[in-house]
Amino acid sequence: MPALTPEEKKNLGKFINPFERSKTKTIEKNLFDGEKHNDEFTDFIHDGIENNEPPQFVKITVDELTEKKILSGSSYAEKCFLWIIDDVSIKIIWEKTSNVRRYPKQYVCHTNITACGKAYIGGEMYFCEDGNIYVNFMSDRYGWPETDEHKRCAIEYIKKVGYKNVINIEDLIKNDL
Repeated sequence: MPALTPEEKKNLGKFINPFERSKTKTIEKNLFDGEKHNDEFTDFIHDGIENNEPPQFVKITVDELTEKKILSGSSYAEKCFLWIIDDVSIKIIWEKTSNVRRYPKQYVCHTNITACGKAYIGGEMYFCEDGNIYVNFMSDRYGWPETDEHKRCAIEYIKKVGYKNVINIEDLIKNDL
C-alpha cells in the first residue's frame, strides 16, 4: 500500500486531535463514552488498498444520491463510509457498524477509527453503482480542512492508493450539478 510520503503529510495540513479545527466543539465537552475506542472495530476498519471494497460493503444508487440529497451536502448513514487519513494511510469504516457503547447513536464515528487519536483529515465516502466514489470533508472531529489545497491533496492520496473516479461532493455543489 502506498504509505504517505513526507511531502503528502505536509500538503495535508496539520496532524490534529479530534475537534481541533472546530470553533464550537472540544474533546472535553463533545467526546462521549463509546467514541474513544476502536478495539471492537479493528476487523471492520479498512486500509484503502488497490481500490478494493471495505468490509460490510454497500453501494449507493444514483437515485439515492439525489433522493437523500447527498449531492447537496446531506448524509445517509445507511450507505455512508467514514474515512480519515492518519499518519500512515487512509482508513475507512461503514458508518452503520454497530457500536453499542455509544449512545444514543449506536454506530461508529470518526474517532472510533483512530481510537481518539490524531488524523490529518476526514469525511464521508459513498461508493456508487455508477462507478464513482463521492467524498466530502464532513467530520466534526477531523474535517473542515483549512484550505482547498488540503482537500485536493486528500483526494489525490485517495486516488493514489487505488480508488478511481473520486469526486469531491463540494465541487458538485459549487458547480450546481
